[in-house]
Amino acid sequence: MRGKLKFLVIVSSLILITAASQVKSSDLSELKPYLKKTISWKCTTQDKFIPINIYFLGEYVGPDGTEAIVYVKNKAWKRIGTESDLSILSDYIKKNYIVITADYGYDTLAVLPRFDKDLHEIFKAVYGYKTESLLKGLNIKPKEYRCFFLPEGYRVATDLVFWELDKHAAFGTMEYIMNSYNDDIVPKLPGLKPVTSPGDMVDRFGNPFDFTVKMDIVYPSRSKKKVPAIVFSAWISTRNPNGEPIGYLPHFAGFTTRGYAYVVMGHCFNPCVVHYFHYGKFTLDQWNGFACYSAAMRFINANAGSYSINTDHIGMAGHSKGEYAITRLSDPHHEGGKELGRFEGFPEGSPEPQPWPGYPSKIAAGYQSMGMGLFEPQFITSDYVPTIVACGENERDEISKEAHPAFVKRLEELDVNYINLFMQGLGHAVPYGYDEKTGIDRYQLMADFFDRYLKVEEKLPPVVLVVSPRDNKEDVTPSGQITVDFAPVIDPVSIIKEKGINIMQMKNKEEVEGTWKASHKGTRYTFTPVKHLTKNEQYSIEITTAVKDMRGIHLEQEKKVHFTVASE
Repeated sequence: MRGKLKFLVIVSSLILITAASQVKSSDLSELKPYLKKTISWKCTTQDKFIPINIYFLGEYVGPDGTEAIVYVKNKAWKRIGTESDLSILSDYIKKNYIVITADYGYDTLAVLPRFDKDLHEIFKAVYGYKTESLLKGLNIKPKEYRCFFLPEGYRVATDLVFWELDKHAAFGTMEYIMNSYNDDIVPKLPGLKPVTSPGDMVDRFGNPFDFTVKMDIVYPSRSKKKVPAIVFSAWISTRNPNGEPIGYLPHFAGFTTRGYAYVVMGHCFNPCVVHYFHYGKFTLDQWNGFACYSAAMRFINANAGSYSINTDHIGMAGHSKGEYAITRLSDPHHEGGKELGRFEGFPEGSPEPQPWPGYPSKIAAGYQSMGMGLFEPQFITSDYVPTIVACGENERDEISKEAHPAFVKRLEELDVNYINLFMQGLGHAVPYGYDEKTGIDRYQLMADFFDRYLKVEEKLPPVVLVVSPRDNKEDVTPSGQITVDFAPVIDPVSIIKEKGINIMQMKNKEEVEGTWKASHKGTRYTFTPVKHLTKNEQYSIEITTAVKDMRGIHLEQEKKVHFTVASE
């Protein structure tokens, strides 16, 4: 009896200690000396007010400002990082970060893609873009636009060098940079002198050029487990994690709230652009992109333990300047690949061996849109990783009418597992919003797609990504085919033999006879009716829970889509 009582006392004590540590973790009273401002912030999407606190040590940080973090708290999430809020936030305050906390309480809807707009609105307010600044009256300047969103329990490691131009770039690169400096920069800036050695180039403050390429990693601190990662191939030299307030890129901040690590990978820029201004010779991708981006992935693999990253489940997203990296690394056998070109008159190779040898540089899934990679479909292979290829309908003709269709055609020829997003109403942008033409929530599709290929260990049910015709579409041609796109790969038996999808004529409640064909590596199913559909009649596409993926996991809930056949 005494033994049992002793055991109960020990258990009760452990519970009390655990509870006390949790309270201490959320008790931020020790930060009060640094609290500069408290705001009741209206979240438009959630239609609620949340408390926002702004902390700062108050020391001078220079004319460029200081980096900011927005620490997003929500007890409805499953916390991954076990380091306490107090420990994380006090550390960043001492490092002169602007620390902003946003507490959503127990809001189960405050996850991607539900509250992405709210995150973007907070981001805009940090910089006072078309709204009153959160920092108004504080005389605090945030660095443009280096603002990291961290879910509670997360940290960010910044300015991690993974590649160096003067060591790892192809022979001839440094001379190319120097020539562009002398030809394109020096004549435009009075007092700047031409140089005869790359080491003599200086930035606008007179400092030697920085030839490093860096990344930032948002990760769960003292994590209970390894997590999937999403790598954003940045298109801006400052590696802004959320783009710019004028645009819309809360996607990756949202991904971290779903349990991902987030990597912002630097572009292989001509450093003249980084140190001065953007102009035609902005990128070194043609001669160095492949080496640079494969090195980035090797760096992540080499250091994955420090950031709790599951290296089997790394996805990559690239837009505009950032797209080429995904085009090249989506080939699972890209190791040993060649650059697009080389500098004439220079030998092959680089001054030093490529860094992080012995580690892989593979990715498990990709997203790419409207960049140089679209012009290089020769790098697509039949075993290309699952990919989203997107293009805005308002993008310039060279891309929307030439490069994008050619890229998609090659994906089709090789029967790649891919989704083509030709985005109604958008131009040069990453997918967001509802597309009336296709009936797709583009933001949700992007989240569902990556979840199924990267959150594999959670054994998520398969998901329907796209159905054509879309729901409530009219004027469908009588001979028109029906297609359904899924993620991940679907067991064909569940559709072709077990009739997991039924096409029904609404008026007579009769099933339409036809055949199903699998493509896109088993993620797209196309139905061809035996005979033409009846004009002016309504039909339904019933996707049932009998549909299952290759692991035997069934669709979580039935989905119905209705359409009407045209009269002509």
